[in-house]
Amino acid sequence: MRILGGILLGSMLLSTGSAFAEDDASELKALKARLKQLEQKMEAQARKEDALAARENTRQNMQMAAKAPVPFDPCASGKLCYKGVTFTFGGWVDLTGIYRSRNLASDSGSVYNFIPFPQSKNYNTGESRFTARQTRFSVLAEANATETTHIAGFGELDFEGAAQTANSVATNSFNPRLRQASIEIDRTDLGLHVLAGQSWSLNTPSKAGIDPRGADTPGVIDFELVPGFLGARQPGVRVWQDIGPEFKLAVSAENRQSSFFGGNTPLVGTPAVGPQGVLNPNLLVNLTGPGGSFFNSLNNVSLNHVPDITVKGAWDPRLGPYKLHVEAWALYRDFYDRFDFANHDVNTVSFGGHLSAEIVPKTLEVQASASYGALGRFTATPFPDATVRQDGSIQPLPITAFLVGSVWHTTPSLDLYAYAGLEKTKATFSDVGTVPFGYGNPLYNNLGCNTENSPAATCNANTSEVRQYTAGFYDTIFKGDYGTIKAGAQYSYTQRFAFQGVGGAPKTDDHIVMTQIRYYPF
Repeated sequence: MRILGGILLGSMLLSTGSAFAEDDASELKALKARLKQLEQKMEAQARKEDALAARENTRQNMQMAAKAPVPFDPCASGKLCYKGVTFTFGGWVDLTGIYRSRNLASDSGSVYNFIPFPQSKNYNTGESRFTARQTRFSVLAEANATETTHIAGFGELDFEGAAQTANSVATNSFNPRLRQASIEIDRTDLGLHVLAGQSWSLNTPSKAGIDPRGADTPGVIDFELVPGFLGARQPGVRVWQDIGPEFKLAVSAENRQSSFFGGNTPLVGTPAVGPQGVLNPNLLVNLTGPGGSFFNSLNNVSLNHVPDITVKGAWDPRLGPYKLHVEAWALYRDFYDRFDFANHDVNTVSFGGHLSAEIVPKTLEVQASASYGALGRFTATPFPDATVRQDGSIQPLPITAFLVGSVWHTTPSLDLYAYAGLEKTKATFSDVGTVPFGYGNPLYNNLGCNTENSPAATCNANTSEVRQYTAGFYDTIFKGDYGTIKAGAQYSYTQRFAFQGVGGAPKTDDHIVMTQIRYYPF
């Protein structure tokens, strides 16, 4: 800067050489003062430019620091990037082999509530089939809208849909089925998260935190999982808040649906003696969608006017190499019907909890769940949610459910697992004189449940409890850049118990063996 000032001073002195000789001392002093002012202005401008450069450098460093902890690598190996959005693909190609000692006429999901009693011909008929319908595909799209706002969209489908044309005779053309489709918005600076769309219900157990896309499901082959595991996939809105690094609190409003004993038309059991009960002819508990409603006209839709409301807390304490997850939830449900020219509500609150722990780091995992309340639609059995009295008033069925299980990672490639679970309910009924109504009524006729081909009316046999014990393994056969191939097998022993009626309390069981091979390309 002073060199530049010297050059300017020299130029001015050269251009005015003769004048300086004649100027007096005051004129020379004034010229030097003006030159000094010019130097000061130039120095001030330089300092301003240096400050602006420093601020810009600080801003760029802050942006780089803010981008460092994002929850995904924008273009990691195996991912696809497009216009600032990162896509992660998931899923597998699956073939499952099924054998059941009792014929359920069922695909990869065993409907435990329909294991036949000896009255049915299929009690003595085994079942064997192959299926590829557990094949699944998913995609996760992620992006950072701002330095503190993360957006994720998730979609998942399988082939467990079964339209009328999707038969096993010739083409086995089973149709894709929506499992999950949701958007999640995360504010990292506020610890606030919002999800909208179809996902696992909030009362479904998670393995860590509040995980909307995954669930701590038993690692078995049977698509109906294990009795005692409760959960559903349904559309709704969920909000959760991080409270410190270990605790999260969530609330959700989810699409409700009520399952009544008897399905589309509420059922009344047949008594051993006396007249058959008849429900109030003015009763309305559900509807079937008309053509163009985008519902299957063979399926009922219950009368919904209040969503299911769930509150859940999750705790993940930091225990060094050990992992522990504890959660508890409460669920509000409103059951709704119409009879005698008026609408009627019955409100219930259910509750439950789940624990998942890594007892030996990377070697032994355990889990346990317990729940109680009007939870029929969430069960693996599945149980109905409610029954009705003769006049049409609703009686919810209280469900008690337990599940315990463990997974042993014996080697890096071989996993062994074992689970035990049960779901049970209480007899919920009412009588009008000697005419029985409800679920599990002791006046219902069970005289023919143990006699093959006896009349259907002689075996009402409402399920009281389902128990299961199961074990199996998964082995990683190949693993590399091309993906992973795994194979496994599962054996389960399931018992179904019915309520006491006239003729006894029948029971039945099923031995199920399933095998599976999967290719995970992603």
